[in-house]
Amino acid sequence: MSVTAVLLDIDDTLVDTTSAMIGAGAVGMAAVWPEQDPQWHEHAAVRFRTDPGGFFRRYTAGTLDFETMRAHRLAEVGVAHGLPVPSRAFEMYEKAFRPAFLARQHRYGDVLPFLQACDEAGIAVGALTNSSEEATLPKLAATDLAGRFGALVTRDTLGFGKPDARVFREACERLGSEPAGTAYIGDEWEADIVGASDAGLHPIWLRRRGDNTPASPVDVPFITTLAEVSPVADGLDLPDLGAAPSTG
Repeated sequence: MSVTAVLLDIDDTLVDTTSAMIGAGAVGMAAVWPEQDPQWHEHAAVRFRTDPGGFFRRYTAGTLDFETMRAHRLAEVGVAHGLPVPSRAFEMYEKAFRPAFLARQHRYGDVLPFLQACDEAGIAVGALTNSSEEATLPKLAATDLAGRFGALVTRDTLGFGKPDARVFREACERLGSEPAGTAYIGDEWEADIVGASDAGLHPIWLRRRGDNTPASPVDVPFITTLAEVSPVADGLDLPDLGAAPSTG
C-alpha cells in the first residue's frame, strides 16, 4: 500500500513549543516567586518544561487532567528549590504564562511549504498531539495553522494520548486513511516514533536540533527538516532509513 496520508505532531514539530514554554515560563515564575532573580526564573522554567516528576506522562496516560498536571509541575519546582508555594500559585502562574506563551508562538519555516506541497499532491494531512484541545486551538490560530488539517486529535479526544496505538488509529480513521498507508512525523522517540510504529504507521523521526546523537541503527528514517519529505502525485516519497537510538 502506498503512503497517501500523513499525520503530524505539533509541539516542536510544527511550532517551537520548547522556546515558547521556557520564555513564557520565566514570566510565570516571576509572577509566583518575584523575589528570585531572572536567571533563577529561567532555570525554573526549564525544570517545568523537562518535568522531572513525570506529571505530563501521567496526563497523557489519562490519570491526571490538564490543569492538575500543570499545577503539580509548578509545585514540584518550588519544592525542589525549597521555596514556599503560594496558595494561589497556579492561578498566578497561568495568568502570566498564557499571554506570554501565545506571544512567543513561532511556526517553523518549512511547515507551510510542506503543507502546500501535500495539498498539491493530494496527500491527506492530519495532526495528532498530546496536548489538550484548549491549549492546542489558540496555538494553531496564533501560527496560522488553524483549519489546515483534515483531522485534529488531541489528548482530550480519547482521554489519553501517545504512545497508545489507539490514538494513532483514531487519527487515521478521522483522516480517512489506513495506518499502513499513513506516515507519522514527530520529534519524540517513545511517544511519536515507537507509538506510530506500534500502530502500524510509517514513523519518521524529526530531529530539528540534531542534539540527540544516534546510538545504533534501527529501521526508522530520520530528518532534520520537513523539506526532506517529498509529497508526490502518487503518494508520499519517504526518506531513506537512518540511524536512531536502539530501544533495547
